[in-house]
Amino acid sequence: MSGIYIASKTKHADRWRFLRDQVGEPIISTWIDEAGVGDSSDLADLWRRCILEASTAQVLILYREPEDVLKGGWVELGAALASGVTVYAIGIEEFTIANDTRIRHFSRMKDAIAAARALRAKEAA
Repeated sequence: MSGIYIASKTKHADRWRFLRDQVGEPIISTWIDEAGVGDSSDLADLWRRCILEASTAQVLILYREPEDVLKGGWVELGAALASGVTVYAIGIEEFTIANDTRIRHFSRMKDAIAAARALRAKEAA
C-alpha cells in the first residue's frame, strides 16, 4: 500500500494536483490528470485504475462539498473499505455509510491531510 488516494468530484481535481505537484503530497489518484471532458481516452481503463488505486492506497480521503453529488467516489470508498484501506471523509455525515466505524470524519480537508501525513509517518517508522 502506498500514497494517498483522493476521491471527489472531478471539479476539485485542480486542488489535488496542487497538493501533489506544489505541496508534495504523495497523491496517487491518476484520475486527477484526466478530469476534463474528453481527457480519458479509455474509460474502462480509468475505472480499473481508480478501483485499483483506491484499494491499494495507504489512505483514502473522500471529499464532498454540500452541493456535490458523488458517483464514482462511492465506488472508490467501497473498494477501499473492502480492502482494509484507512478511510478519512469530509462532508458525508448525512449518508448512512457515515456510521461505518472504519471511517474517520473531518470537517476540513487540511485536517484530513495532516492525519494522513501522521499515519504515513507512523507506518514508515
